[in-house]
Amino acid sequence: MTKKIQRRKTDPAFLKLLVILIVLMIAGTYYFQRMSSIHVESGDQIQVIDVSRWNGKINWKKVKKSDIYYAMLRIGRGAQDSSGMAEDSYFYQNYQSGRSYNMKMGVYFYSHAETTKEAKKEAEYCLGLLEKYGIKPKDLAMPVAYDVEEESIFATGKNNVTKVTKTFCDAIEDAGYTPMVYSSASSLMQYFKHSTIKNYKIWVAHYGVEESGPSYPYHYDMWQYTSEGIVPGANTSKKDHVGNCDINYYIVE
Repeated sequence: MTKKIQRRKTDPAFLKLLVILIVLMIAGTYYFQRMSSIHVESGDQIQVIDVSRWNGKINWKKVKKSDIYYAMLRIGRGAQDSSGMAEDSYFYQNYQSGRSYNMKMGVYFYSHAETTKEAKKEAEYCLGLLEKYGIKPKDLAMPVAYDVEEESIFATGKNNVTKVTKTFCDAIEDAGYTPMVYSSASSLMQYFKHSTIKNYKIWVAHYGVEESGPSYPYHYDMWQYTSEGIVPGANTSKKDHVGNCDINYYIVE
């Protein structure tokens, strides 16, 4: 006896649900790719935020919605008092969460060194923190910057400031990382020997000159053009529309 094969009618509700799921999967894939990566080429100028404990816990999801995919994180500071050097209290938390959102990151160390001996200790401390968290040169898409802006350092004179900076940057380079020097445009001109620091990447700060660019006649790799930017998820305030965030332009090699 031949059995008749009965065809089941597809439930319209099931088809509708299937279509919705497919659309959501496509949208989710697109969103994930957009949130995970950005295509850049040599010569491109991209926006970079730099953050520290003053910015608190960074919401990288919100940051990426502003089309910002690069960040410099303060890893620590030199000894400003008897308490000695210190790790930035939000560094590791923000670094780890940044990795989960595939942020392209670098770090910076805020200096208080007035001698080459102190600069060497700052470099050792910075490298120690990188080692502590297993952050190797290949893990950083951006440099390890030396933030030199304290008046007490500048008071030691141009020759000494340059030697202090060279001591830190050479130690960073010897460890396999890419060193960078940060300071204001005027300070870079007045307190650093260009013939020495030109061997490192340069990060210049100069605000209110977006039309003309920073007053620095030499090559630079990054320009901090404002300290009052509004970047939801990274402002010094927990509110998205208030608070400040440093924003930079970075020239990709």
